[in-house]
Amino acid sequence: MRLVHFTRAACSPHSELLWASALVCLSLSACQTSGPLSKNEDMPQSSGDIGDLDDLAGNTSDTGDGDGDDVCASTETSAELVPIHLLFVVDKSGSMNCNAPPHDTECLLPEKKVASEPSKWESTRAALVGEDEPMTDQDETGLFRQLIDAQGLSAGLITFPVDSRCAILPRGELTTHIAPLNVSQVNDLDVALTLNPDGETPLAGAAIRGLDILREQLVAGELTGKSYLVLMTDGVETCQQAALQDLKAYIPVALDGFDIHTYVIGAPGSEGSRALLSEIAYLGGTAQGGECDHGAATATVGDCHLDLTESADFSGDLAQVFKNLARSTQASCDFEVPQDAFVDPSKVNVVFTPSDGAEETVLFDDRDCTTAANGWQYTSAAQEKIVLCGPACERLRTDAAGQVRVVFGCEDTLIR
Repeated sequence: MRLVHFTRAACSPHSELLWASALVCLSLSACQTSGPLSKNEDMPQSSGDIGDLDDLAGNTSDTGDGDGDDVCASTETSAELVPIHLLFVVDKSGSMNCNAPPHDTECLLPEKKVASEPSKWESTRAALVGEDEPMTDQDETGLFRQLIDAQGLSAGLITFPVDSRCAILPRGELTTHIAPLNVSQVNDLDVALTLNPDGETPLAGAAIRGLDILREQLVAGELTGKSYLVLMTDGVETCQQAALQDLKAYIPVALDGFDIHTYVIGAPGSEGSRALLSEIAYLGGTAQGGECDHGAATATVGDCHLDLTESADFSGDLAQVFKNLARSTQASCDFEVPQDAFVDPSKVNVVFTPSDGAEETVLFDDRDCTTAANGWQYTSAAQEKIVLCGPACERLRTDAAGQVRVVFGCEDTLIR
């Protein structure tokens, strides 16, 4: 998919001198777009029809001193979506065979207490790759199937342990390699998750292996863009306690040195790991709120991670967590705002043209970009970058031939 943005809208008496790269000259009235159109309030329409901008190419106006020289120069560039790579490191220890609460609150034996209800593993598999899972009461297919052919999105998998005890994969190996989420890749992930959970919980070793793989592939140039490790467990480290310190030292190095973020999902059974999982999420740059507790001395205290231990509907809540996580990691539908004296960041219109329809105005939406928004917003008060959030971003990623235009209006002062 090609994302097109109009990056510089300047008012100049001689645009050919100031902007040698200008492709088109537009009238001042067309360049002075209105403030953002909002989902949350009624805003005035643009002073010029955004859909007519291309039709105005080559025209000049008599605005200014009457000689037709005061025009708005606009350049057009193209940008590609930033590739996103998700590596899921998923606990398949024996306790994943248990039902989630309220059907089993203790998991004393690694088996289902209620045969008609899903195990934690069955819920996990359904949330990731399920297609028709009546046992889990899911109305939607698994995350990977929902994201088939999403533009710029790859995923891979590590399950742990790889035997009935504490073994993890050798360095450099994955359960399923990281690749674009096409039908073949999703089928491979499906097969990899068709297994019977067994063994202990080598949480630290498996997470370190995953971070190693992402780091090595980034250094080798095999991956470009943004990388995320998604660690999911229902227990505590039972194999190599000393490795936990290595993991906590490695995570910030991966974040600061290689921009690898680490998400953590705590399934029922991980209550005794809340402090650890919360600290991992905090160190990995994915803390759930700035005031979350990530340094508690008590093992059961911590809320920086995605904690599902008290979920009343583990299957449904896990599916939603995966969906929200995919949305937040894909929030890279962004555009740089030109930082010059001519562009007015309060005069912006964003227009999306799907491959199978007419162009649509994307509305301004200042709600939380990772959970609620469906539109565009500035990423900070500095107004240096625009990001498309939620379904608006998802539509771009799933429409290979779709296009988006971001039109920045001029400051009112003309250069003489």
